[in-house]
Amino acid sequence: MPSLLLWDDQGLGKFDAWTNDLAYYPKSREWEILGKYGSDMVDQLPTNSAIIELGCGSLSKTAFLLANMAKQHRNIVYYALDVSDDALYTNLGVLKKQFAASRNIQIYGLVGTYSDCAEWLASTCFLPVCTVTFLWLGNSIANMTRDSASALMGKFRATCTKMSIDCNFLISADGCQVEDRILKAYDPVSGPSRVFLFHGLHHANRLLGQVAFKEAEWDAVPEWDTGENELRYYYVPKRDIQLEISGSRIKVKEREPVYYFMSGKWNEAQIAQIASQAGLNIGKIWRDASYEYGEYFGIVALHFVPYTKIHTKAITF
Repeated sequence: MPSLLLWDDQGLGKFDAWTNDLAYYPKSREWEILGKYGSDMVDQLPTNSAIIELGCGSLSKTAFLLANMAKQHRNIVYYALDVSDDALYTNLGVLKKQFAASRNIQIYGLVGTYSDCAEWLASTCFLPVCTVTFLWLGNSIANMTRDSASALMGKFRATCTKMSIDCNFLISADGCQVEDRILKAYDPVSGPSRVFLFHGLHHANRLLGQVAFKEAEWDAVPEWDTGENELRYYYVPKRDIQLEISGSRIKVKEREPVYYFMSGKWNEAQIAQIASQAGLNIGKIWRDASYEYGEYFGIVALHFVPYTKIHTKAITF
């Protein structure tokens, strides 16, 4: 089942509620790093640059970083990418008001997937900057496989090379290896985590126009892979189920797993491998005090003078 089902307007709201739960440690760890090293992160960027945020969400961390850039009078063209049209428009409106007095910060929105963003950038004839930094926060990179992450980053890098502009990535990654702590944060049994983790079933029902998936008939089952440092989730039926979808009958046996979501908890070596396969080097790393979470600033190795597709469109105010 495609994980994109989790990320509509309602899903984003449920995700935000989940991240505010005390058990969800990644949020506090990332804010710890931003609060301590935010100014240093901004120092890595050139005076004139574009920032493209992949899966921007609520934009709270973005606002913090842009505020640091505004203080340093950086000239920034910021693009926020998300698949949720309504949420993006609302959140961008708030961000736009926050920086209404700034002459140095330009703010735009892009509605679409990661692949849509890559195609949009490739078709863009001109960006008024010499550097593009891709902002990938909230451990969002780890919702896809390492090979897929490398391929996407490599695609963005190659596009920037063709445009003769520099390419950087600022990526946050959750490196926690404590299984009990992870499973408590991603609890499928109760709390806001369960509400989000089951959202894919409800979104699928809306798209199908029928109640094909009844939450009471399914479990959300986590699988922690100690070798790959990855948490994978499956919808598992409690009994044999026959789904009637678009005139077709689909049988799912009792306890037959249906994969739909993952969250990697990759260590530094795994992140370095992802970057290397994409043709990037890790230039700088910032960590929390417990060494569970990291912000990675990746740069290109050589210096140069992103289901039913949602077509990318720009949002302006």
